[in-house]
Amino acid sequence: MGVWWPLRALLSPVASAAFAIPKIAILPLVIIIFGIGESSKIAMVAISVFFLVVLSTMSAVLEVDRAYFDVARNAGANFFEQMRTVAIPGALPGIFTGLRLALGFSLLVIVGTEFLASRNGIGHLIWNSWQTFAIEKMYVGLVVTGILGWLLNLIMDEIERVFMPWKAPSSRGAMIPVPQVVRDWYMATRPFSFTASVIPVLVGTFLAAQQEGNFKWLLFGMVMLASVMVHAASNLVNDYFDWRNGADKPAALGRGGAIQRGIIKPRGIFWFGIVLFVVATALGLVIVWMVGWQVLLFALPSLAAAYFYTGGPKPLGYVALGEATVFIFMGPMIVLGSYFVQTELITWTAFLISVPVGLMVTAILQANNIRDIADDLEANKRTVATFIGRRWANLEFILLIAGAYAVTLVVALGGVTSAGLLIVFITLPRAITVIRTVLQRDEARALNYALRQTAGLHLQFGLLVSAVLLISAWTA
Repeated sequence: MGVWWPLRALLSPVASAAFAIPKIAILPLVIIIFGIGESSKIAMVAISVFFLVVLSTMSAVLEVDRAYFDVARNAGANFFEQMRTVAIPGALPGIFTGLRLALGFSLLVIVGTEFLASRNGIGHLIWNSWQTFAIEKMYVGLVVTGILGWLLNLIMDEIERVFMPWKAPSSRGAMIPVPQVVRDWYMATRPFSFTASVIPVLVGTFLAAQQEGNFKWLLFGMVMLASVMVHAASNLVNDYFDWRNGADKPAALGRGGAIQRGIIKPRGIFWFGIVLFVVATALGLVIVWMVGWQVLLFALPSLAAAYFYTGGPKPLGYVALGEATVFIFMGPMIVLGSYFVQTELITWTAFLISVPVGLMVTAILQANNIRDIADDLEANKRTVATFIGRRWANLEFILLIAGAYAVTLVVALGGVTSAGLLIVFITLPRAITVIRTVLQRDEARALNYALRQTAGLHLQFGLLVSAVLLISAWTA
């Protein structure tokens, strides 16, 4: 709508008219369609914020200087390339403004909906407390709503930081600024890498919902938190041992950097990682208590692998076992573990779905190892890439990515699960671009860029798989 005026002329009046309709007025219609329950709440929020985001996004695109589109056209960009390189990046500030407004509006709508058509939730608590003159409970509901709004705003700050790294931090206007020392410790965990532990949990959990109809929110949240905390702890401990072994240098690209820049002392990094391991272990024991002792078969090896990847007398990452460790424990182990927590079952379907996830996350590590061949050799850190050399390491990188698509193709066409998984092939152009960069470039910065692109490919691939499984579960 923002780029192509005929579509704007056709749909803008519809969007403006629909946005002006009081959303509470369509609640009876939504209840007739979806019934009283979670579905009607989700539908009300979606309907309420959709047109707000549409109109704000369209306006943001219209505010992008037309000269940029002219330059793109003169450079030979087609319509979709103009969207990707000009419209979306230029409109991102306006898009995020619309999303922030939508977050606040969604809380207003959900609380209002629970006033009238719900037997639970914050809105029901506030309304029921007012009717029974339990004023203190009513204020609890109001305070909780305010805290949710603040937390959502903080989350949006971090998402905006990822998508718009060029935007000055001072201009983001967080409601409550985070102290620099807290941010330093948080960044030391390398939060940008957490997608590698989030995606397997999503895939395993949503597959359980699709295959067995099980979706236990509390266990899902606990497994997700434990997975991320183990990942963060592993990053911290790895940084400490890489520093101690001389594998990380101050000028090295793509490392944690908190130790090298003198922001946090090495022992502080190490003990922070140990604390996170302990907390994750405690959380895992709660999951064991709720599900069964079998969860230990997934949890204990994962904890050991996370620590001994660079720790211990014979670190796995230093004896060419890093790739195998990452494939097993950030692919099948997390996917099967998440699936088991929901269903208390292990199936071949869950294993087959986990293989592409494991291959794709291993490709991230392989891109990292290709970039660091020279530094790793100097530090006596033996990865597969240092053993087989750059040429064969490139081939391994190609096989990992190609293998992820090949296994997904077999799973989708073989009737193992939804054929909708074929949607992951829309990411193939990005995969080809990453492979070309690795094959054709030798500079560290170019290879570091390829590493980030591989991580982005893993995220897109995993989110598409998760979305297909979730939609399939929902429709079933």
